[in-house]
Amino acid sequence: MQKDLFINIHSHHKPKLMNEFVLRNAYLSLSSESIQNFPYAVSVGLHPWHLQQMTVNECTDKLIELASSEKVMAIGEIGIDRAIDTPVQKQLTYFEAQLNIARALQKPVIIHAVKSYGDLVPFLKKTKVPFIFHQFQGNEQQAKELLKYNAFLSFGKNLFEPKSEQTFKTVPLENIFLETDTSHHLHIDDIYRKAAELKKMHIDELKSIVFHNFATLKTS
Repeated sequence: MQKDLFINIHSHHKPKLMNEFVLRNAYLSLSSESIQNFPYAVSVGLHPWHLQQMTVNECTDKLIELASSEKVMAIGEIGIDRAIDTPVQKQLTYFEAQLNIARALQKPVIIHAVKSYGDLVPFLKKTKVPFIFHQFQGNEQQAKELLKYNAFLSFGKNLFEPKSEQTFKTVPLENIFLETDTSHHLHIDDIYRKAAELKKMHIDELKSIVFHNFATLKTS
């Protein structure tokens, strides 16, 4: 894997650039055969929005089946969303079950968190696998709290919003990732360009740092 690639840590789309390495979000409804044939890496997990699709046991059985593939580099996106109607306790049950599989397989987790950073801190404290908070929307204080436990914070289109701009400037380079998530209009090089501008550094230097962060995930 080349160090000059644009690492896109979370996307719902196929790579759009020749020099892009994407970790694409896949779904538990896919077969292990189809995932194995993808020409890119994926993460798999049951999103808190979709818990009605299967029972906890069905979820864990399917996740174990899919996550054993070498193409699956992370578990996710999983997490807690306090902006939806699904009871938080139910979300926690599914989250813990999937987190246990990530622990067993020693794979990082892509975290979906909405108004729930505090709920996830106890898991950060006791879990050894890397946590990547995708599309981080928290403030500087919330970022500081998560960084105490070596979390990674991933930013995307929100870098073009004043609140996230300011938070991003305070996050150490060794704790950042960049992503496109569901964006159709912004490519990963657009995100890197904005991030490099905010960090006052050359884009090639930023690519090297994010590449190193990604390599760290694989050796944690």
